[in-house]
Amino acid sequence: MNELMEKVDKLKNELDSSTMVLSLKDILDRIKNDKELSSLLERYSIYPDEKVKQQILDNDTFQEFKIKETELNLFIMDMNQRLKVISKKGSCHHESN
Repeated sequence: MNELMEKVDKLKNELDSSTMVLSLKDILDRIKNDKELSSLLERYSIYPDEKVKQQILDNDTFQEFKIKETELNLFIMDMNQRLKVISKKGSCHHESN
Protein backbone atom coordinates (compact mmCIF):
# COMPACT_ATOMS: atom_id res chain seq x y z
CA MET A 1 0.00 0.00 0.00
CA ASN A 2 2.89 2.33 0.78
CA GLU A 3 4.30 1.76 -2.71
CA LEU A 4 0.93 2.66 -4.23
CA MET A 5 0.79 5.91 -2.24
CA GLU A 6 4.30 6.80 -3.39
CA LYS A 7 3.31 6.21 -7.01
CA VAL A 8 0.18 8.32 -6.59
CA ASP A 9 2.26 11.14 -5.07
CA LYS A 10 4.73 10.89 -7.94
CA LEU A 11 1.88 11.05 -10.47
CA LYS A 12 0.38 14.05 -8.69
CA ASN A 13 3.71 15.87 -8.76
CA GLU A 14 4.16 15.08 -12.44
CA LEU A 15 0.67 16.37 -13.21
CA ASP A 16 1.25 19.55 -11.20
CA SER A 17 4.30 20.30 -13.31
CA SER A 18 2.74 19.22 -16.62
CA THR A 19 2.46 21.65 -19.50
CA MET A 20 -1.32 21.39 -19.38
CA VAL A 21 -1.60 22.43 -15.73
CA LEU A 22 1.11 25.09 -15.94
CA SER A 23 -0.57 26.57 -19.00
CA LEU A 24 -3.91 26.71 -17.19
CA LYS A 25 -2.30 28.37 -14.16
CA ASP A 26 -0.68 30.94 -16.46
CA ILE A 27 -4.02 31.78 -18.05
CA LEU A 28 -5.65 32.11 -14.62
CA ASP A 29 -2.92 34.55 -13.62
CA ARG A 30 -3.52 36.54 -16.80
CA ILE A 31 -7.25 36.64 -16.04
CA LYS A 32 -6.57 37.91 -12.52
CA ASN A 33 -4.26 40.60 -13.89
CA ASP A 34 -6.70 41.67 -16.60
CA LYS A 35 -8.58 44.46 -14.82
CA GLU A 36 -11.32 44.67 -17.42
CA LEU A 37 -12.01 40.94 -17.51
CA SER A 38 -11.82 40.64 -13.72
CA SER A 39 -14.31 43.46 -13.41
CA LEU A 40 -16.66 41.81 -15.89
CA LEU A 41 -16.44 38.48 -14.07
CA GLU A 42 -17.11 40.11 -10.72
CA ARG A 43 -20.00 42.11 -12.11
CA TYR A 44 -21.49 39.00 -13.72
CA SER A 45 -21.19 36.98 -10.52
CA ILE A 46 -23.16 39.65 -8.64
CA TYR A 47 -25.74 40.39 -11.31
CA PRO A 48 -25.86 37.98 -14.27
CA ASP A 49 -26.50 39.99 -17.39
CA GLU A 50 -26.42 38.66 -20.95
CA LYS A 51 -24.51 41.68 -22.26
CA VAL A 52 -21.78 41.23 -19.64
CA LYS A 53 -21.73 37.50 -20.28
CA GLN A 54 -21.17 38.10 -23.98
CA GLN A 55 -18.33 40.51 -23.23
CA ILE A 56 -16.70 37.83 -21.10
CA LEU A 57 -17.18 35.19 -23.78
CA ASP A 58 -15.72 37.49 -26.43
CA ASN A 59 -12.54 38.03 -24.42
CA ASP A 60 -9.56 36.21 -26.00
CA THR A 61 -7.99 35.28 -22.67
CA PHE A 62 -11.26 33.85 -21.41
CA GLN A 63 -11.69 31.86 -24.62
CA GLU A 64 -8.19 30.47 -24.21
CA PHE A 65 -8.99 29.57 -20.61
CA LYS A 66 -12.15 27.69 -21.64
CA ILE A 67 -10.19 25.69 -24.23
CA LYS A 68 -7.51 24.73 -21.70
CA GLU A 69 -10.14 23.96 -19.08
CA THR A 70 -11.92 21.65 -21.52
CA GLU A 71 -8.65 19.89 -22.38
CA LEU A 72 -7.98 19.33 -18.68
CA ASN A 73 -11.50 18.04 -18.05
CA LEU A 74 -11.20 15.59 -20.95
CA PHE A 75 -7.86 14.43 -19.56
CA ILE A 76 -9.42 13.92 -16.12
CA MET A 77 -12.30 11.94 -17.61
CA ASP A 78 -9.82 9.75 -19.48
CA MET A 79 -7.80 9.16 -16.30
CA ASN A 80 -10.96 8.30 -14.38
CA GLN A 81 -11.88 5.71 -17.00
CA ARG A 82 -8.39 4.20 -16.82
CA LEU A 83 -8.48 4.12 -13.02
CA LYS A 84 -11.88 2.44 -13.14
CA VAL A 85 -10.45 -0.30 -15.37
CA ILE A 86 -7.43 -0.72 -13.10
CA SER A 87 -9.53 -0.86 -9.95
CA LYS A 88 -11.82 -3.48 -11.48
CA LYS A 89 -8.86 -5.67 -12.37
CA GLY A 90 -7.40 -5.60 -8.87
CA SER A 91 -10.50 -5.24 -6.80
CA CYS A 92 -11.35 -7.54 -3.97
CA HIS A 93 -14.96 -8.42 -3.51
CA HIS A 94 -16.10 -9.07 0.00
CA GLU A 95 -19.24 -11.09 0.22
CA SER A 96 -21.17 -11.03 3.45
CA ASN A 97 -23.47 -13.87 4.46
